[in-house]
Amino acid sequence: MEVATFLQCPCKPGFFYKNSSSLKTHYKTKIHQNYESVQEIKDIRIKAKQFENEIERLKTRLVHKEQIEIELLRRISELEKQIYI
Repeated sequence: MEVATFLQCPCKPGFFYKNSSSLKTHYKTKIHQNYESVQEIKDIRIKAKQFENEIERLKTRLVHKEQIEIELLRRISELEKQIYI
């Protein structure tokens, strides 16, 4: 029974390298470096969108909390008026 190791790079799906040195050599090629750059750009765009979504969510929470604060201050003012009447 033999154990086989398949060396593959995601930038060339379906292609298997014969040994680790050929895979290491592939990592230095322009094709692979271009693939890594494209992947990095995609990852950065995804992260940026996640941050934008989080910012919008926090802005919404802030507005809601400010509205609650205004309402509570109004109630306090009304109660104080009732006490002093």
